[in-house]
Parts: sequence; C-alpha cells; structure tokens
Amino acid sequence: MWTIVGVADVPPAPWKNGGGVTRQLVAWPVGVPEWTIRVSIADVEQDGPFSSFEGIRRWFGILEGVGVNLFGSMDIVVGDPLYEFDGGLAPSCTLLEGHNVRDFNVMLREAPGRHLSVVDAKVTPNLAVDASTQWVGLFSVDGGSLAQRSDGAVEKEIAVPKMGLAWLDQVGQPLELHANPVEGRGVAYWLLLT
Repeated sequence: MWTIVGVADVPPAPWKNGGGVTRQLVAWPVGVPEWTIRVSIADVEQDGPFSSFEGIRRWFGILEGVGVNLFGSMDIVVGDPLYEFDGGLAPSCTLLEGHNVRDFNVMLREAPGRHLSVVDAKVTPNLAVDASTQWVGLFSVDGGSLAQRSDGAVEKEIAVPKMGLAWLDQVGQPLELHANPVEGRGVAYWLLLT
C-alpha cells in the first residue's frame, strides 16, 4: 500500500547539530532506530556545518531560495542535480547572498549489496520496478500524481502533494510506474532501493 506524506503534514524537528530544523518525510523501516533510508526537507536560516552521519551516503539539493556554498568551494543552487557525498563528512555550509533555503536530503545507511538509485522523474517519468525492490518513492516539489500500471493499463493513480513523497515498500511484484509531476520549475525524483 502506498504511503503519502507532504511537508505540511510533518512538524519540524531540530537538526542533530542544533543548527536548523528538518521535516522527516520517512525513515524506513518505520519505527526502528536504525533506518535504512531517510528522506527529509530542511529549512536553513544560518551558516554552519552539516551534521556528521558515519556510515551514511547522502544526496542533497536546494528546493527553494538562492543556494548554498559547501566546503568553501562548491555552490549548489536551485535546479542543480542532487549532490551525493559521504555522510560522515560535515561540510561547512554558507547561505548564498545570505538568503534562507529549503533543501532536500536523502540518506542511505550503507551495507554490502545495498544500492539507492536517484532518478530525475521529469527526464525519466517511466520506471520499471522488479520484484526484488525493497522500497520505491516519488518526491515532487510541485506535486502531481503517480500512476501504477500493469500491461499498460492504469491500476492506481496516487496523488502526490506539493513538497511531498509517495512511497511503497514490500513491492513483491514487478511494477510499471509513471510520474506525472505538475508542470513547474520544481524538481521530481524517483528513489529506488535495491
């Protein structure tokens, strides 16, 4: 069964390092302290270092605002591809032009044989999911919908809210998925855990 969550549904929580707030869309498996995948949106209002997460692979992007500078040498702005890095690093983060940003974070707890694919759903709206997939999600800034198909026919249509995530675990069968993000400049991503 698909789970739907939007940023408006999630109360803010302080960052691990106390430097901002985050809204966790999912930490899966749900209800266990050692999650495998975590998807969140953070509001950054001040310069400071990232929190360090040893053994975690991270993907990071800017959803709203001007952007940030990481490591003192790399600017990341709205529209850039997600930046993937070792979560054990705690890069410095400086707001560009001093403007607040809203960012997107995906974290994967690393383990042998575990892999996360992050795919631009506006470029690749169709996604074939095999039965061995552990978890699949669609995140969209502007909202939209997701169609689950079988032999080309739509079985389910799932609404995705603005700044929202639709996700499914225990896939158990091959799926044909199609993203229908709302037209706009906001990003949309498939997240596929195998």
